[in-house]
Amino acid sequence: MPSLGIIYTFDSKLESILKPGLLQQIHSQVSLAKSLPELMEGIQNASQATVYLDLRPHDLPSESDDRSSVLSYLREICEFPVNVVTILDQFLPVEYVETANFITDAFLEFPPVPEELNLLAEELAQLEPKIIPESLPESRQIFDHKKQVTTYTPEMIPIVDQISKIARHNVTLLLIGETGTGKTTLASMIHELSPRKDEPFQNIACGALPSDLIESELFGHLRGSFTGAERSKIGRFEAAGKGTLLLDEIDILSPKDQAKLLKVIETGQFEPVGSTESRISEARLIVAANVELDELTRNNKFRSDLYYRLNVLQFRLPALRERPNDIIPLSLLFINECCQQHAISVTKIHRKVLDLLKQYSWPGNLRELKNQIQRAVLFSSNGELTTHEFSPNLFQEVQRDPQIQSVAAENQTLADQVAHNEKHLLLKSLSENGYRKTATAKALGISRVGLYKKMRKYGMLDSGKTKLQTES
Repeated sequence: MPSLGIIYTFDSKLESILKPGLLQQIHSQVSLAKSLPELMEGIQNASQATVYLDLRPHDLPSESDDRSSVLSYLREICEFPVNVVTILDQFLPVEYVETANFITDAFLEFPPVPEELNLLAEELAQLEPKIIPESLPESRQIFDHKKQVTTYTPEMIPIVDQISKIARHNVTLLLIGETGTGKTTLASMIHELSPRKDEPFQNIACGALPSDLIESELFGHLRGSFTGAERSKIGRFEAAGKGTLLLDEIDILSPKDQAKLLKVIETGQFEPVGSTESRISEARLIVAANVELDELTRNNKFRSDLYYRLNVLQFRLPALRERPNDIIPLSLLFINECCQQHAISVTKIHRKVLDLLKQYSWPGNLRELKNQIQRAVLFSSNGELTTHEFSPNLFQEVQRDPQIQSVAAENQTLADQVAHNEKHLLLKSLSENGYRKTATAKALGISRVGLYKKMRKYGMLDSGKTKLQTES
């Protein structure tokens, strides 16, 4: 059967402008769909279909707008191979951003011009229609009564699975990850998922305290036990009661404090500074570090007996740059949180915001992302989020990377954006997966054949041939 283009829109003007160009340059047949049943019928009757999905903001009555159902069908149910081109007017309605980000093969701005249609034709010629649900990355959710977090990162999926199982058990956990990777948030969620959720959750960043005050902060002190101790004070272990205590940046503890912590873990007992009377800790302990503790142990900078006590259940949280599929979902989560906190409405997001968020390296990880989102939401106006509301530092960093300079360019063509972004992602994923085709294809959510075709398209086969052939 011939190639079919299906325009899903309520705008007759778009159909009249787009249909002639599609017939001339891309498809032998073009049809119009104004409802999900019509779209499903068109896809099912075509051997090769491209869906042109109109996601521009409009004033249609909600009962007439079933685009959410269309997006859910394409993302979760559709059993037929398709390509998806999202039509927009530079902005995407915020409620469609996540799904559109995952299922869109190309974006087309309205009103389309012949040059853009020509570039689109070239781009679509390089793409094979796919069964979308099968090509999307696997996901997991972790949620408590306060929040829900979804991950599409393969390295995060076993962490979510395992934490969901062990959260209810009274075991000490070790979280390893760079600053800002979400260790505190994860520890809080573990607490909320445990039988201790109605008890206190205490969080102490050891690195933020002077070394001579850490012992007092952890275990408390008696009045007069040292200069300045004008009154007795309970420590965090006691304040946590039967709840949960998170000790962050544990790697900076002195040998003396490490020994006292080891005693608490082994016996449940501790003594406040200036006291000889032991007290019992009933809190669950979660410890976190910004560096690998095994390396510190090998260099005699961390007690080996304490490390082995802590290393029963260790979870390494990947940096945000290692979680490209999670950047947009996390950004939307932070946008929603910030809007609720400050009573601000954001209804539309400029497409270049998505490019910027995905291409910036995020050295500050989730914390930096959340701070940038908060800044952008606070500076937003008319319900629109554009690149102008973000810190100039993001643009400067992106522009310094020659592989992704095109993201910040204002006059870049559709084909250039897609090609540069796709090649950058391929190079990054190949490197992270040791140039193994199967692992790289799985990480990208495509087949080995699809990966081979993309590498051939960008002239990457010769440079990677030796390494790729080593894989069985």
